[in-house]
Amino acid sequence: VGAALPVDVLTYEEKTLSAILRVVSSGLVKLWSALTLLGFYQNRRCAFRVLQTSPFLLALSGNSRELVLD
Repeated sequence: VGAALPVDVLTYEEKTLSAILRVVSSGLVKLWSALTLLGFYQNRRCAFRVLQTSPFLLALSGNSRELVLD
């Protein structure tokens, strides 16, 4: 209440409980703070772990550290 931030859920995998979220760069700190403060959802404990951030969606599609060149 008092502020709104548009966030898009681009993908969600229920098996791994992971998602890719899209937010404008100026809203990243606000989103990160909101996720940090959220400890319960629908009377169930929850926690979030940010695995990767990038200003480019293509950079999230793979991990350059696991790249194998033939």
